[in-house]
Amino acid sequence: MSSGKEIKAAFAQAATWGTAVACASSDALLITSESITQSIEHLPDDSAGQDYHTASDQGLITCGGGLSAYLRYSGLGVLLAMAMGSAGAPTLQGSTGQLHELRMTGGTDGLFGTLAIYKGFSVHEFASAKVDGFTLEGSAGQPLSISFNLICDGLGINTTSGTNTNTLMTGLSTPATGNRALFKQATFLINDADGAALSGGDAINPARFSLSLKRNLSGDHLAGGDDKIAEPVCAAFPELSLSLEFPAYTSDTYLSDLGNDTRKKMRIDLVGGQIESGVNYGLSIMLPHLVITNAESAVDRAGKIAHPVSLNVLAPPAEVAGMSGVSQPLAMDLTNTQSSALLS
Repeated sequence: MSSGKEIKAAFAQAATWGTAVACASSDALLITSESITQSIEHLPDDSAGQDYHTASDQGLITCGGGLSAYLRYSGLGVLLAMAMGSAGAPTLQGSTGQLHELRMTGGTDGLFGTLAIYKGFSVHEFASAKVDGFTLEGSAGQPLSISFNLICDGLGINTTSGTNTNTLMTGLSTPATGNRALFKQATFLINDADGAALSGGDAINPARFSLSLKRNLSGDHLAGGDDKIAEPVCAAFPELSLSLEFPAYTSDTYLSDLGNDTRKKMRIDLVGGQIESGVNYGLSIMLPHLVITNAESAVDRAGKIAHPVSLNVLAPPAEVAGMSGVSQPLAMDLTNTQSSALLS
């Protein structure tokens, strides 16, 4: 019997769609769940002159699902960068810290990798997996979590043959635990999009948040592809949304901003443990243009009046104060100790 205690997962950037690459210890992941499935179309021969279907063929292959983990300052950078689209060479912070700038691009063509998961007696290998988006969320008192939505070309089952075998996967070093991003490490700052740069006076205190990016990728089945999809490409505008939940209704600000169509900007700063004096692990999430789409203050008997707020995330029509060079809907600055670029 296999269990989640035995699994080993790894994700490595690849260069040719449909061709797996071998994963290394530096590609290993700590995950909490995986739900990637493969479906193969069933094509019965329904020709006339027979009482029942007696023959069938396999048709198109579809494969995809979710990969979830605790958000950590190290280890998930490649998946995040593939969702965003761009991450150049990091810049040195102090003597050992490294600042990675992750920026959204209009498309993510050419960005995909091989996902391999050892499940106790075989390796589930997805030769090509592309990130179609993610949901990042957290609540008071808990570590943050992230779930990536993947579109894959298909599933291979490997034991002694294939690119990522049992021997290769079991030989990978397990990533160090810890270094999770915690909700208590987060500072939430928000003000009007056309206002001054964000500062401590703009702090808010939600009890829960969720940030979602959906790339809206679509892959086609083409001749010569063995019924697997070609690399998915953007088929629509990306969709981004943010939700904030306040446990008590204490202000009319968001309801008024909703009615007045007041655009907002926001930054979520997470500061982790120390790398060296003056340099900490960290993640800064920048949202330069937010549109409030809903703000509620519903009454439920004698209980607290909760105040959930929903926002759409757009690109700014012009650069906003305090977010120099950010022209995309979403930008992230990740600080850790990885000296190499997240994307090759």
